[in-house]
Amino acid sequence: MINWTNSIWKTAKHCAFTDMCVYVDKLFVSFREATDHMSKDGDIRIVTCDFNGKKINSVSLKMANCDLRDPKLTVMPDGKLLINAYARCYDKNGKWLHSRSLCWFSQDGLSWSSPHWFAEKNWWVWRIRWQGEQAYGFAYKRAQQQLDLYKGNPLRTFECFKPDALSLATHGLGYPNESDLCFSDSGEAFAVVRRDADSFSAQWGVSKPPFTRWQWFDLKIYIGAPVIIQFDPKTILICGRAWLNRQFKTALWKMNVETQKLTLVMVLPSGGDCSYAGMIKRKEGIFISYYSSHIDNQSHIYLTKLEL
Repeated sequence: MINWTNSIWKTAKHCAFTDMCVYVDKLFVSFREATDHMSKDGDIRIVTCDFNGKKINSVSLKMANCDLRDPKLTVMPDGKLLINAYARCYDKNGKWLHSRSLCWFSQDGLSWSSPHWFAEKNWWVWRIRWQGEQAYGFAYKRAQQQLDLYKGNPLRTFECFKPDALSLATHGLGYPNESDLCFSDSGEAFAVVRRDADSFSAQWGVSKPPFTRWQWFDLKIYIGAPVIIQFDPKTILICGRAWLNRQFKTALWKMNVETQKLTLVMVLPSGGDCSYAGMIKRKEGIFISYYSSHIDNQSHIYLTKLEL
């Protein structure tokens, strides 16, 4: 059941691609501000809210001649707030040079470090998750139609340790890309991966330490920009872009980890260019950030609270 949904930002022409975490007992929501979905002028905006969805403040991160895309937030084991993104870099004439993942850290959520580049050029580390002192994240490259698993610390060393975790060449599954990971209390890893080729069906992955062998199960539906959290020992919640009744929507599913059964829970108020959610579980309920253009055809950033 939806408790409330608030539009928390709509200043730029195109506000999109959100993520969210809790830091210093506040909600931090990150997203891209730009002229449009694929323009070269993307900046990062980080908005702080209370747990009733009221804005407290905001800051932005910018880089000259770079389109900063899909910022993701996480809290490091040492207590720093970390944001990672993907920079498409251009020369002064607008010609593409290269793309690479980068990150910044903060100790208060307001002042941020200089950027730190990590991982290989032109491999997009979509999202990182911490398991103990190690961060993990899948990186993809469209030309390779391949997903590699990285681990380490993005501020120090973050390297590929499991190449070809999922690919067209090895698994017969075309263009795996956006993904998320979570870890059970027993240390098992779960993953959901978007695909944009052949059947377009998302994949459900399961692996045990050291995460070098993965089992993949076809979810038989399209899920764009998945974000996942563990709701209870048997249930994973998945939020992402759904194709329902020939329309894009932002949807929430639950996955039974024992049976691999996926069930649609609800569709959030959304439509058009939408989704790319962040999601966290609190004692008060489930909080989800996302963007949508179902009102006045302009993409707004939304924050919603669910009571489950």
